[in-house]
Amino acid sequence: MDGQRSRYPEMAGKVAVVTGGSSGIGLAVAHLLVREGVSVVLASRRRGRAEAALRTFSADAPVSWQPCDVAKPKSVAALIEVVLERHGRLDYAFNNGGSGGATAPIGEMAETDWRRTIDGFLNSVFLCMRHEIPAMIAGGGGVIVNNASVDGLRGYPFPGGAAYAAAKHGVLGLTKSAALEYIRRGVRIVAVCPGWVDTPPVTRAMKAMPDVASEILRQTPRGRIGAPEEIAEGVVWLLSDAGSFAVGTPLVLDGGYMA
Repeated sequence: MDGQRSRYPEMAGKVAVVTGGSSGIGLAVAHLLVREGVSVVLASRRRGRAEAALRTFSADAPVSWQPCDVAKPKSVAALIEVVLERHGRLDYAFNNGGSGGATAPIGEMAETDWRRTIDGFLNSVFLCMRHEIPAMIAGGGGVIVNNASVDGLRGYPFPGGAAYAAAKHGVLGLTKSAALEYIRRGVRIVAVCPGWVDTPPVTRAMKAMPDVASEILRQTPRGRIGAPEEIAEGVVWLLSDAGSFAVGTPLVLDGGYMA
Protein backbone atom coordinates (compact mmCIF):
# COMPACT_ATOMS: atom_id res chain seq x y z
CA MET A 1 0.00 0.00 0.00
CA ASP A 2 2.82 2.44 0.88
CA GLY A 3 4.13 2.28 -2.69
CA GLN A 4 1.02 3.76 -4.30
CA ARG A 5 0.83 7.22 -5.84
CA SER A 6 0.55 10.28 -3.59
CA ARG A 7 -2.71 12.26 -3.58
CA TYR A 8 -1.68 15.10 -1.25
CA PRO A 9 1.81 16.25 -2.20
CA GLU A 10 1.87 18.94 0.50
CA MET A 11 2.12 16.17 3.10
CA ALA A 12 5.53 14.95 1.94
CA GLY A 13 8.24 15.42 4.54
CA LYS A 14 5.80 15.92 7.41
CA VAL A 15 5.66 13.92 10.64
CA ALA A 16 2.67 12.11 12.15
CA VAL A 17 1.87 10.13 15.26
CA VAL A 18 -0.84 7.46 15.11
CA THR A 19 -2.01 5.97 18.39
CA GLY A 20 -3.51 2.52 18.22
CA GLY A 21 -1.38 2.22 15.13
CA SER A 22 -0.56 -1.48 15.19
CA SER A 23 -3.82 -2.75 13.71
CA GLY A 24 -7.18 -1.82 12.23
CA ILE A 25 -7.92 1.77 11.33
CA GLY A 26 -4.70 3.09 12.85
CA LEU A 27 -2.50 0.81 10.77
CA ALA A 28 -4.48 1.62 7.62
CA VAL A 29 -4.02 5.35 8.28
CA ALA A 30 -0.29 4.83 8.79
CA HIS A 31 -0.01 3.11 5.40
CA LEU A 32 -1.78 5.94 3.64
CA LEU A 33 0.38 8.54 5.36
CA VAL A 34 3.54 6.72 4.32
CA ARG A 35 2.17 6.72 0.78
CA GLU A 36 2.05 10.52 1.04
CA GLY A 37 5.68 10.73 2.15
CA VAL A 38 4.92 11.29 5.83
CA SER A 39 7.22 9.92 8.53
CA VAL A 40 4.97 8.01 10.93
CA VAL A 41 5.44 7.02 14.56
CA LEU A 42 3.08 4.21 15.50
CA ALA A 43 2.11 4.12 19.18
CA SER A 44 0.58 1.08 20.84
CA ARG A 45 0.98 -1.12 23.91
CA ARG A 46 1.96 -4.54 22.59
CA ARG A 47 5.41 -5.07 21.07
CA GLY A 48 4.50 -8.31 19.27
CA ARG A 49 1.59 -6.72 17.45
CA ALA A 50 3.69 -3.65 16.65
CA GLU A 51 6.46 -5.77 15.15
CA ALA A 52 3.90 -7.56 12.98
CA ALA A 53 2.53 -4.18 11.88
CA LEU A 54 5.98 -2.88 10.95
CA ARG A 55 6.53 -5.92 8.73
CA THR A 56 3.57 -4.81 6.57
CA PHE A 57 5.62 -1.82 5.37
CA SER A 58 8.47 -1.84 2.90
CA ALA A 59 11.93 -2.00 4.42
CA ASP A 60 12.70 1.65 3.63
CA ALA A 61 9.34 3.06 4.77
CA PRO A 62 9.69 6.02 7.17
CA VAL A 63 7.77 4.35 9.99
CA SER A 64 8.74 3.44 13.54
CA TRP A 65 7.10 2.31 16.76
CA GLN A 66 7.01 3.72 20.27
CA PRO A 67 5.34 1.85 23.13
CA CYS A 68 2.59 3.90 24.72
CA ASP A 69 -0.47 3.44 26.91
CA VAL A 70 -2.58 6.47 26.03
CA ALA A 71 -4.47 6.26 29.33
CA LYS A 72 -1.27 6.99 31.28
CA PRO A 73 -0.04 10.60 31.43
CA LYS A 74 3.68 9.83 31.67
CA SER A 75 3.47 7.37 28.78
CA VAL A 76 1.81 9.95 26.52
CA ALA A 77 4.29 12.65 27.50
CA ALA A 78 7.15 10.28 26.68
CA LEU A 79 5.60 9.46 23.30
CA ILE A 80 5.53 13.07 22.14
CA GLU A 81 9.02 13.67 23.51
CA VAL A 82 10.28 10.73 21.46
CA VAL A 83 8.53 12.00 18.31
CA LEU A 84 10.21 15.40 18.71
CA GLU A 85 13.59 13.86 19.50
CA ARG A 86 13.33 11.51 16.53
CA HIS A 87 11.96 13.94 13.96
CA GLY A 88 12.17 17.46 15.39
CA ARG A 89 8.54 18.28 14.69
CA LEU A 90 4.95 17.06 14.78
CA ASP A 91 2.54 17.97 11.99
CA TYR A 92 -0.27 15.40 12.19
CA ALA A 93 -1.87 13.26 14.87
CA PHE A 94 -4.54 10.60 14.68
CA ASN A 95 -5.74 9.91 18.22
CA ASN A 96 -7.18 6.48 17.67
CA GLY A 97 -5.91 4.27 20.50
CA GLY A 98 -8.09 3.30 23.41
CA SER A 99 -9.18 0.55 25.76
CA GLY A 100 -11.83 0.06 28.41
CA GLY A 101 -13.15 -1.97 31.29
CA ALA A 102 -15.72 -4.75 31.30
CA THR A 103 -19.08 -3.85 29.82
CA ALA A 104 -22.31 -3.96 31.82
CA PRO A 105 -25.61 -2.08 32.04
CA ILE A 106 -25.25 1.11 34.09
CA GLY A 107 -27.13 -0.27 37.09
CA GLU A 108 -24.72 -3.21 37.26
CA MET A 109 -21.44 -1.63 36.17
CA ALA A 110 -18.51 -1.59 38.57
CA GLU A 111 -17.13 1.90 39.16
CA THR A 112 -13.64 0.64 38.31
CA ASP A 113 -14.83 -0.50 34.87
CA TRP A 114 -16.55 2.83 34.27
CA ARG A 115 -13.39 4.74 35.15
CA ARG A 116 -11.21 2.42 33.07
CA THR A 117 -13.40 3.04 30.01
CA ILE A 118 -13.50 6.81 30.48
CA ASP A 119 -9.73 6.84 31.04
CA GLY A 120 -9.09 4.65 28.01
CA PHE A 121 -11.33 6.36 25.48
CA LEU A 122 -11.80 9.97 26.67
CA ASN A 123 -9.07 11.02 29.08
CA SER A 124 -6.60 9.43 26.67
CA VAL A 125 -7.61 11.89 23.93
CA PHE A 126 -7.19 14.81 26.32
CA LEU A 127 -3.74 13.56 27.33
CA CYS A 128 -2.67 13.20 23.71
CA MET A 129 -3.91 16.64 22.69
CA ARG A 130 -2.42 18.17 25.84
CA HIS A 131 1.04 17.28 24.50
CA GLU A 132 0.42 17.35 20.74
CA ILE A 133 -0.95 20.88 20.62
CA PRO A 134 2.10 22.65 22.14
CA ALA A 135 4.39 20.60 19.91
CA MET A 136 2.41 21.62 16.83
CA ILE A 137 2.27 25.29 17.83
CA ALA A 138 6.04 25.30 18.33
CA GLY A 139 6.45 23.93 14.80
CA GLY A 140 4.09 26.39 13.14
CA GLY A 141 0.84 24.42 13.23
CA GLY A 142 -0.68 21.04 12.55
CA VAL A 143 -3.80 18.92 12.33
CA ILE A 144 -5.34 16.52 14.85
CA VAL A 145 -8.02 13.95 14.06
CA ASN A 146 -9.74 12.26 17.00
CA ASN A 147 -11.58 8.96 16.59
CA ALA A 148 -15.02 9.62 18.06
CA SER A 149 -17.08 6.79 16.52
CA VAL A 150 -20.77 6.95 15.65
CA ASP A 151 -21.23 6.06 19.32
CA GLY A 152 -20.38 9.68 20.03
CA LEU A 153 -23.56 10.62 18.17
CA ARG A 154 -26.12 8.17 19.56
CA GLY A 155 -26.84 5.82 22.43
CA TYR A 156 -25.02 2.50 22.25
CA PRO A 157 -27.31 0.02 20.45
CA PHE A 158 -26.62 -3.00 22.67
CA PRO A 159 -26.74 -3.38 26.48
CA GLY A 160 -23.51 -2.64 28.28
CA GLY A 161 -22.02 0.03 26.04
CA ALA A 162 -23.09 3.18 27.88
CA ALA A 163 -19.63 3.97 29.27
CA TYR A 164 -18.08 3.67 25.81
CA ALA A 165 -20.78 5.90 24.30
CA ALA A 166 -20.33 8.44 27.09
CA ALA A 167 -16.59 8.52 26.42
CA LYS A 168 -17.09 9.01 22.69
CA HIS A 169 -19.67 11.76 23.24
CA GLY A 170 -17.01 13.38 25.39
CA VAL A 171 -14.45 13.07 22.61
CA LEU A 172 -16.73 15.07 20.33
CA GLY A 173 -17.26 17.79 22.93
CA LEU A 174 -13.53 17.91 23.58
CA THR A 175 -12.78 18.06 19.86
CA LYS A 176 -15.18 20.93 19.20
CA SER A 177 -14.01 22.96 22.18
CA ALA A 178 -10.31 22.45 21.45
CA ALA A 179 -10.89 23.30 17.78
CA LEU A 180 -12.33 26.67 18.72
CA GLU A 181 -9.50 27.35 21.14
CA TYR A 182 -6.66 26.60 18.73
CA ILE A 183 -7.70 27.17 15.11
CA ARG A 184 -6.38 30.74 15.16
CA ARG A 185 -3.11 29.46 16.58
CA GLY A 186 -2.52 27.16 13.65
CA VAL A 187 -3.81 23.85 14.97
CA ARG A 188 -6.86 22.43 13.22
CA ILE A 189 -8.75 19.78 15.20
CA VAL A 190 -11.50 17.54 13.85
CA ALA A 191 -13.03 14.11 14.46
CA VAL A 192 -13.96 11.03 12.49
CA CYS A 193 -17.00 8.93 13.41
CA PRO A 194 -16.72 5.43 11.93
CA GLY A 195 -19.56 2.96 12.05
CA TRP A 196 -18.93 -0.76 12.42
CA VAL A 197 -15.52 -1.54 10.92
CA ASP A 198 -13.65 -4.79 10.39
CA THR A 199 -11.12 -4.29 13.18
CA PRO A 200 -9.87 -7.07 15.50
CA PRO A 201 -12.28 -6.28 18.41
CA VAL A 202 -15.31 -6.05 16.12
CA THR A 203 -14.37 -9.21 14.24
CA ARG A 204 -13.96 -11.14 17.49
CA ALA A 205 -17.30 -9.89 18.81
CA MET A 206 -19.17 -10.75 15.63
CA LYS A 207 -17.71 -14.27 15.58
CA ALA A 208 -18.54 -14.83 19.24
CA MET A 209 -22.09 -13.46 18.99
CA PRO A 210 -23.73 -14.34 15.67
CA ASP A 211 -27.02 -12.75 16.71
CA VAL A 212 -25.26 -9.45 17.35
CA ALA A 213 -23.42 -9.78 14.03
CA SER A 214 -26.67 -10.20 12.12
CA GLU A 215 -28.16 -7.18 13.90
CA ILE A 216 -25.14 -5.07 13.05
CA LEU A 217 -25.50 -5.95 9.39
CA ARG A 218 -29.24 -5.33 9.51
CA GLN A 219 -28.64 -1.84 10.89
CA THR A 220 -26.08 -0.95 8.20
CA PRO A 221 -27.75 0.01 4.89
CA ARG A 222 -24.52 -0.63 2.98
CA GLY A 223 -25.04 -4.30 3.79
CA ARG A 224 -21.58 -4.91 5.24
CA ILE A 225 -19.27 -3.47 7.83
CA GLY A 226 -16.55 -1.09 6.70
CA ALA A 227 -12.95 -1.85 5.84
CA PRO A 228 -10.24 -0.01 7.82
CA GLU A 229 -8.94 1.43 4.55
CA GLU A 230 -12.30 3.12 3.89
CA ILE A 231 -12.08 4.99 7.18
CA ALA A 232 -8.39 5.71 6.69
CA GLU A 233 -9.08 7.52 3.42
CA GLY A 234 -11.37 9.92 5.28
CA VAL A 235 -8.87 10.45 8.09
CA VAL A 236 -6.06 11.31 5.69
CA TRP A 237 -8.35 13.67 3.78
CA LEU A 238 -9.12 15.46 7.05
CA LEU A 239 -5.40 15.72 7.82
CA SER A 240 -4.58 17.06 4.36
CA ASP A 241 -5.01 20.57 3.01
CA ALA A 242 -8.04 19.27 1.11
CA GLY A 243 -9.88 19.17 4.45
CA SER A 244 -8.72 22.62 5.53
CA PHE A 245 -12.23 24.07 6.04
CA ALA A 246 -13.26 21.26 8.41
CA VAL A 247 -12.84 22.66 11.92
CA GLY A 248 -14.25 20.91 14.98
CA THR A 249 -16.73 18.89 12.98
CA PRO A 250 -17.09 15.10 12.80
CA LEU A 251 -16.81 13.23 9.51
CA VAL A 252 -19.30 10.34 9.69
CA LEU A 253 -18.24 7.23 7.74
CA ASP A 254 -20.75 4.53 8.60
CA GLY A 255 -22.23 2.88 5.52
CA GLY A 256 -25.51 4.70 6.14
CA TYR A 257 -25.84 3.64 9.79
CA MET A 258 -26.75 7.12 11.06
CA ALA A 259 -28.85 8.06 8.03
